Amino acid sequence: MSASSPAGRWSSATLASLLGVQVFQVVLAWSVLTVAGPLATAVVLALGTLPRIAMMSGLTAGLAGRFAAHRLLAVGELGRAALALAAAGALAVSGLDFTGLLLASLLFGLVEAGTEPAAGSVPALIADAAGRQRMEALRTTLFRVTVVVGGPLAGLGALLGLSTALIVGGLVFLVSAALFLSLRPRPSDADGTAPAAGHGPAAGMPGPPGADAPKAGEALALPGVRAALICTVLIELGCPGAFGVGTLLLADDRGWGAVGFGVLVGAVGLGTVLAALAPGFARRLRGSGSGLILACVLTAAAMAGLAFSPNLPLAAVLTVVMALAAAAASAATLGVLFSGPRPEALGMVMGVVMAAGALAAPLSYVLVGLVARLTNPRAAVAACAVALLAAALVALTDRTLRTATAPEPPTGPQAGPPADPAADADASTTDAPHAEAPADAPADATGEPSADGQPGHLSAKGA
Repeated sequence: MSASSPAGRWSSATLASLLGVQVFQVVLAWSVLTVAGPLATAVVLALGTLPRIAMMSGLTAGLAGRFAAHRLLAVGELGRAALALAAAGALAVSGLDFTGLLLASLLFGLVEAGTEPAAGSVPALIADAAGRQRMEALRTTLFRVTVVVGGPLAGLGALLGLSTALIVGGLVFLVSAALFLSLRPRPSDADGTAPAAGHGPAAGMPGPPGADAPKAGEALALPGVRAALICTVLIELGCPGAFGVGTLLLADDRGWGAVGFGVLVGAVGLGTVLAALAPGFARRLRGSGSGLILACVLTAAAMAGLAFSPNLPLAAVLTVVMALAAAAASAATLGVLFSGPRPEALGMVMGVVMAAGALAAPLSYVLVGLVARLTNPRAAVAACAVALLAAALVALTDRTLRTATAPEPPTGPQAGPPADPAADADASTTDAPHAEAPADAPADATGEPSADGQPGHLSAKGA
């Protein structure tokens, strides 16, 4: 893949965009903390995540169908560049106040919500089926690289000054915009049909519920589902606040500075990448009640250790363990939710889970900031550990969830399709847990079609 080819330009634009996002977010968080303190920082970061709800609910998906995906992404990159350069200018001249930082966070989130649905459509515009698979696999790799190295690089850039770091980030966004604009859709196929460009429902997204779909109350009354949902909410109340706000406040409290915060951001990314690179472990864990309990306890222990870590290297190691265990806990709860409901109830259950996760994450930011203001950052991160222990307790006290077991992997020639190399691209995040059910087949506890085409089930020993 040459750098001058469409795929090469696309990969360069994607890498520049991801790095620019890391720089902007690290500098924004550190700037808010410097200007307004812990609680205000938590509020700004929480409000910045709210536009994602519009993206998750599909409200912004129509933009990807109305406009060419590569041009929409270029406009988004130009908007991000304008925000970064405007913030840099304000910092250099008079410094940003709380209102300006809040506005920047909201606008940045709105740009993400408006353009992210189009990101998956660009490979279909410029490549054939085989090329799209390679590009999606490459996008996964680029994402993993940037979540690991982007934070530390942003922290090092902040040593040159927050304004300078934002200027660099703005220039990176401009490069990304130019590369996206240089892309040209490939010619129509031989049969006269144009390549898919984001019109219609996205692959893997559930359609409208049928007439026989159960109500939310009926779906949540299924065995193990209510307890798994409570575990999901508790995990989402603990993890995002510890990752996004707790690490920031600890870095400031311990005197590690923006560089230390960037290192911890990279450690969070490394933990999620390690979780994504262990598919065998994840398949054995998903749908396992004992695995959920163990993962929650391990996450809580790592959080407690991070809260009282005496130095940055140990804090970074504990952060990696914390992110890895948290990803495992999310995988376990999603496995139970995938395997528990009957197929017609799955869409309703997952809709409730996504809504709960989307609302719990910003609330987690605010709670961590509030506890830190009333006490100290160590107590705030320790409170997140308590939420994870509460999730483990819920799983332990619910018989169906506690005794749930992951189904045995299928064997034989009908074991199902090979794994998609890019299937875990979106799994490398510690925001609201999410997963996609296959559009044409019921899912077992791994989120994949079962070997016999039948829906998976929640296996409860002795139930």
